[in-house]
Amino acid sequence: LQPGTWPQVQQILAGRKNPNGCPVPATWFVSINYTDPMYITQWFAQGNEVADHTITHDSPFCATYHEVEGNRGWMNSYAGIPFKEIRGFRHPFLNYSVESVNMLAKMGFTYETSQSAMQEDNVWPYTLDYGAVTDCTGQTTICGKQLNAKGLWEIPMYSVKDTTGGLSFLMDPYNEPVITAPEPPASVTSNYETTFDTMHYNTNRAPFGVYTHPTWLGAAQPPSIPDGAAKLKAVTDFLDYALAKPAKDVWMVTNWQLIQYMQNPVPASQLAAQPYMSCTPAVAPPTNICNGLASSATLMDTCDLLSGTQHTCYGCPSDISTLANPIPPRAATAARHPLPTNCHPLWWDPVAGKCLCTSPSCAYQDTGRPFNYNEAWLTQTANTTNSTNTASTTQSATAAAPSATGAGKSSNSGIRSIAAGEIVGAVVAAAALALA
Repeated sequence: LQPGTWPQVQQILAGRKNPNGCPVPATWFVSINYTDPMYITQWFAQGNEVADHTITHDSPFCATYHEVEGNRGWMNSYAGIPFKEIRGFRHPFLNYSVESVNMLAKMGFTYETSQSAMQEDNVWPYTLDYGAVTDCTGQTTICGKQLNAKGLWEIPMYSVKDTTGGLSFLMDPYNEPVITAPEPPASVTSNYETTFDTMHYNTNRAPFGVYTHPTWLGAAQPPSIPDGAAKLKAVTDFLDYALAKPAKDVWMVTNWQLIQYMQNPVPASQLAAQPYMSCTPAVAPPTNICNGLASSATLMDTCDLLSGTQHTCYGCPSDISTLANPIPPRAATAARHPLPTNCHPLWWDPVAGKCLCTSPSCAYQDTGRPFNYNEAWLTQTANTTNSTNTASTTQSATAAAPSATGAGKSSNSGIRSIAAGEIVGAVVAAAALALA
């Protein structure tokens, strides 16, 4: 998340509404390198989801404990994202292993989304209690009973099928078959629409994912990145097509909203009444503090670091984030106040160090597991029974991290889906979107 990707991300969401009138949301999988924490704060404040995508996104495999936990701690410290709101993870380059998936379950993540559901393998999200049913042969195989990620949800990555060449693509289909000679944007939109209709909306109604790296959808960055305006239009034209279905049963949702639906499926007629689909808080949060809303940009600290200029509500770090030091100390410790566990970031004034919530309706407690960069606790608690409550994680860094429970259910309830992201958004009759 940075100035070069923010405008096109806002265009993807701008003006689009779900059937209940709420603005459409999406999930962003955040890596720390080259990310400005100001945009994470604003993204979350808009009602979107933030998920973990490691510190460095280095190849070929970087889903280590410190990469994952360091990202989590940095987003809490410098972007003000509560630990319990960081529920999902995507492996960089989709390079997963038995060890990394099992680790995510122990760390208390609710879901991971790296395995593909190519072509006709359009299964609904499911828990990994009994292994993987989607593609399990990545860089290393995770097939078989050695996978022991009980309670961890898998949100499969759904492909887009090229209706002319018969090929299937996961991310950024507007760059296929090769970046230097991609398909015309109109064909990309057509592929999205045909795949959505024939393999999702009119069949088992599994969620459909729209997975994008927004850098390809923005202004040209010669010599390697051409102008992406036409590609952006290909994506937004499809979103408009899906959301305009006459039955009004297509929803664009975050991955977390999708999981909440899976935990308790309801008919399409009842989806608008579900609390997780609401966009109207009981009490409106203030807009005159540094919380990601309204005037926040003018209240941000400006931080000049070796990696470039960053902005944050929570005080400038004294250095860039690295694997050795993911959460550098603040350059001026008295200038800003970190987010406490007993106040929602929309109500926390980091300048005054005060929670402005005075009503039970806006009361908040971050029950997520605290930051712990010593991975030894995973081994120490390996034999501890996991919690069965997906809504909370342990408060103690030395206790077992809980995992989600409940099996994914295929449903004929009338809900249909989309997911997109890295940005990820999901379109579900119900739907989801993801960004990275």
